[in-house]
Amino acid sequence: MTEFPTLTTAERDRRYAAVRALMDRAGLDAVLVSGQGRDQLDRYLTNEGTRSYCVLPRHGDPVSVVPTGNITLGRYDEPGSRYERWVADQRLTRPGHQLGDVLADLGLTSATIGVVGLRSRAPASVAGTIPYGTWQRVLDRLPEARFVDLHAEFEQLMLVHSEAELAMIRHSAAIGEAACAAMIEVAGAGVRESEISAAGMQSVTAAGGLWLNGPQRSGAERLGWAGPDWPWMGGGSRVLEKGDVYGAELFTLYGGFESQQQVEISIGQPDDVHRRLEEVAVEAYTRGVEYLHVGGTFAELCEIMERPLREAGAWNMGPVVQTVSPVIYNGATHVGLDLQAGLAGVPLPHTTPRDGDFVIEPGVAFAFEPNACLDRARVSIGGTVIVTEQGVEELNSLCLRVNVV
Repeated sequence: MTEFPTLTTAERDRRYAAVRALMDRAGLDAVLVSGQGRDQLDRYLTNEGTRSYCVLPRHGDPVSVVPTGNITLGRYDEPGSRYERWVADQRLTRPGHQLGDVLADLGLTSATIGVVGLRSRAPASVAGTIPYGTWQRVLDRLPEARFVDLHAEFEQLMLVHSEAELAMIRHSAAIGEAACAAMIEVAGAGVRESEISAAGMQSVTAAGGLWLNGPQRSGAERLGWAGPDWPWMGGGSRVLEKGDVYGAELFTLYGGFESQQQVEISIGQPDDVHRRLEEVAVEAYTRGVEYLHVGGTFAELCEIMERPLREAGAWNMGPVVQTVSPVIYNGATHVGLDLQAGLAGVPLPHTTPRDGDFVIEPGVAFAFEPNACLDRARVSIGGTVIVTEQGVEELNSLCLRVNVV
């Protein structure tokens, strides 16, 4: 790839205007956004990956608060100076002068402040991303301030992307597509699972992206769906054999924007069970694309994509669809496990229902990831899909089927 899109200060100004309009509606003097957690929501205001606490006042310039000088000094060397910074005022905390003190320095001791980070709809951050000790010190320092939980409104704002943001997501998905190709190319009998993952990671990094470690698993049966065991327990990764299926959920980032790809690789022709599960997953994906439109609802999209699984008597491990960039809304998980005769005696997780609903607007991006399971067999396919005024754009193709090597 030879072109690397970026965001400009025009996009910054659009975002700040939208957040300040939200502040006006809620009667807020400022917004405090935590950059901790998987999705680093402060980047919406900073356009950086510093995991800061960013303060945007209703009037005046924003401030980003970071914990280490390793970050602040990075603005003043040759590599860092090539970037246009959205937030000029970057402050370093130190013993005796923490986040609450910075808020006081900004004249917010008795202000009404919207906070993003105390809770979240995002599955990786439901308990919030601000550490208890940090937040307690803020409360102790600003006893007269009023804090308002703003996570729902702020996260919803982030879901509706501008054309500039969609260009970044498209580029992210293209990087993910190339990673899928690299992983398929290297896969085969006698190859270690780690070698396939390394091919994907190398491809993403070489293209200027960031590989976030995600779920992956290989074998003739795959009941679990999380990160691999071998990085933590040692012993080396699995050596693939004929009849195995390797699957991975790629979390591909470019410029802070996430796309997702569900790469599925069969070592030799799949058996009848896996072929049937592929048909079910493809049908769920197809129905979702056919339904997706401006004015539809997330709840209806989930129901339509889940229906082929229920009709086939299959269960699903993860959601069949979720929003991306950031990951906020999720379909139901672990649905139908109790109907699987082959799992008798296995301690089964509870079903987690779909979390929330919203009306789909132009500019929303989704990870379509229909995963169909029968007993211990699993197939997951899908990629990133966006909806615009012009219709639906499917950004990936290699991950929409089981790839046979």
